[in-house]
Amino acid sequence: MHGTLEMRRNYKSFISSFPLLIILSGCVNNYKVDWHETRSHRWRPIQTGWFGQTGFTAQNPEDSGSVFSNDLNKNLINENRILLNGSGVSLGDIDSDGLVDIYFSRLDGENVLYKNLGNWKFEDITEKSGTACANQFSTGTVLEDIDGDHDLDILVSSIGGPNALLINDGTGSFEDVTGEAGFSFDAGAHTMALADIEGDGDLDIYVSNYKKLSAKDIWEPGELLFQFVVDRTGEEPRIADEYSDHFFLEVRGNNALFFEVGERDILLVNVGDGKFRQESILKGRYRVQEEEGQHHLKDWGLLARFQDFDNDGDPDLYVCNDFESPDRLWLNNGAGRFTAADDFFMRNSSNASMAVDFSDIDRDGQLDFLVVDMLSKSHKRRMTQRSTEVLLTAPLGVYRNRPQYMKNTLFLNRGDNTYAEIAQMSGIDASDWSWANLFLDVDLDGYEDMLVATGHYYDAQNEDSMIQSYSRIQMSAVKKQMIKDGMATEDDNDKLNVIFLFPTLELPNVAFRNMGNLRFEDVSDTWGFTEADISHGMALGDLDNDGDLDVVMNRLNAPAALYRNDSDAPRIAVRLRGDSPNTRGIGSKVKLLGGPVDQMKEVISGGSYLSGSEALVSFAAWDTDREFTLEVTWRSGELSVIEGVKGNRLYEVYENYHSQEKDFEIDRRPSTKVRVASAFGVE
Repeated sequence: MHGTLEMRRNYKSFISSFPLLIILSGCVNNYKVDWHETRSHRWRPIQTGWFGQTGFTAQNPEDSGSVFSNDLNKNLINENRILLNGSGVSLGDIDSDGLVDIYFSRLDGENVLYKNLGNWKFEDITEKSGTACANQFSTGTVLEDIDGDHDLDILVSSIGGPNALLINDGTGSFEDVTGEAGFSFDAGAHTMALADIEGDGDLDIYVSNYKKLSAKDIWEPGELLFQFVVDRTGEEPRIADEYSDHFFLEVRGNNALFFEVGERDILLVNVGDGKFRQESILKGRYRVQEEEGQHHLKDWGLLARFQDFDNDGDPDLYVCNDFESPDRLWLNNGAGRFTAADDFFMRNSSNASMAVDFSDIDRDGQLDFLVVDMLSKSHKRRMTQRSTEVLLTAPLGVYRNRPQYMKNTLFLNRGDNTYAEIAQMSGIDASDWSWANLFLDVDLDGYEDMLVATGHYYDAQNEDSMIQSYSRIQMSAVKKQMIKDGMATEDDNDKLNVIFLFPTLELPNVAFRNMGNLRFEDVSDTWGFTEADISHGMALGDLDNDGDLDVVMNRLNAPAALYRNDSDAPRIAVRLRGDSPNTRGIGSKVKLLGGPVDQMKEVISGGSYLSGSEALVSFAAWDTDREFTLEVTWRSGELSVIEGVKGNRLYEVYENYHSQEKDFEIDRRPSTKVRVASAFGVE
């Protein structure tokens, strides 16, 4: 195998001197061919690259034209440290020209829309498309067909609002309908996830909210000590009135602890015609067990993700929450009503849960998932960092106690609605300060690998900096006490922000190769992730039309990163053409059968950290002679089956066997009807 790889590399080197072949290799994403059309689907050949290696190649911003940079100055950081959670990116074909375009969110200034020109060239069309969203701190973004007219619209979340819903006119020009669509709200909005939660055919939106402003940005560090936050003048300790909107008190054994609360998440129910009704998650949609202390579900929501956990055909919901907020797993009853999963579903979780992604990592037909945290890969750094975990945990043996640990957690599906946590055994428990994670089969061997976006503006766990900051904290504590005693007055000009005492935590992004035996190998260097940076949102899409998934990352204070996927192994790409209003088949499951292992992927919308990937599924094909069977279980309950599927092809599968130029009324009730087609027509 290694000999074969070396021969490929030598061959590549040999032919690189021939201009004709250089041109041929550079035009992969402009490779045009007539579609082979049938009633149930269409397909076209895929021309793979000549790179002869597995991994990624970073594209030069100046060469590509994608020079976007998400810059943030110290004045803004000093005012609101939540901005350091970053911004995201979304991918999709906004003008239906067959090329995947890129939309970046920005914290300070205008968002940017890049039109894909082909051959890894991009043009900034923000101004003429009307997509800047200049007057907001933009965080998350998703490209999705909101109004069911078969083109992609733009959704943008922001810290403090007003957010943005931009409707596409079909040509790549957009109209802002935020207010009239019911998409305007004032919250610390982060990741958006879209799914048809009720089974009525249209897409609803769940928004994970963090907070508009942290308590550390309202008060100086020394003002947040126990002696000020907790009032002990009465019979029982309580949160002092000044802090009551921001903290709650919890007694663990003989110890009283106070915790800051985040914000309630938001559910936007689609009422048709691209309009939404905001519903409280406390009024019937989400049911919790009565004995659980919920603090009104004011969690620190970083990410929300719709996924069919229990394999009953409707989207369930996983919410990653930072700090002491537990992760939430909500199971859908099929009508858009959610119940908290049983406590034994998983017995522990990550502490600072940043993001989650799902994959059948061992190809046993059961869905597994990985939650990322911020445990360092470096032993030296672990010795100089202090854990963020609260040490005074609930007593052992308490039924409802779900310990949270500062590490990645990989949950292996046992097949009985319970999971075993195996991250350390699998070698995937540490990826440093991790914001986003995504499963994809990079080497196209049938097993999905893992990419992680990492880094932070400051190393908040650095012990040396913590010690250095204590004097500053003590100074502000003295000031607070003097103010209480009438010996001093407030002075907004001397606010102390200890963030700037900590070193920057720039890190290379991480790649883990799935070895197929429940173990992962760190291949970051060999797969092209060598540059240290601060990466936040990450999205996948086929930017060069070769059927595999390329990677785009939104970085802080550095140009965004575009990574070309260099694999030349055979692949099968699948895109769904659903009926309006769910035109991309969101919530459908795609299976490829007939290879050494069966492969499955659910088509999702949003649900990546602050980001949304292209709705394209890419499977391993192993060779181009083998014939496969493709199965699509639509969100509507219909099942499409295509036989005779072959490698190095892109398949577009139609829901209900009709031209996508027409609209049809369909029965949304679950169906057992199976449609079988060959690769050349319906049988």
